[in-house]
Amino acid sequence: MPIGKSRRIVIDVEDVTLKRNLYAALAVEGRSLKDWFASAADEYLAIRSPGAPRQTMRVAEQPTLGYRTPRKKAGS
Repeated sequence: MPIGKSRRIVIDVEDVTLKRNLYAALAVEGRSLKDWFASAADEYLAIRSPGAPRQTMRVAEQPTLGYRTPRKKAGS
């Protein structure tokens, strides 16, 4: 896939179950896929280039469409 100039990263996941499980696990933690990806990518780059100066990836402050914070269970 070509690398464009936009800020978007598009990944076509063939395993729908993997996608659903990932979103479910992130929802339990109250995280968005965007937040998780930025954190995982930052950690990966730090491990891959330990001597390089670190630049923490910033996530846009706009809300992610289709993402909802999970509700707390009654009695929690």
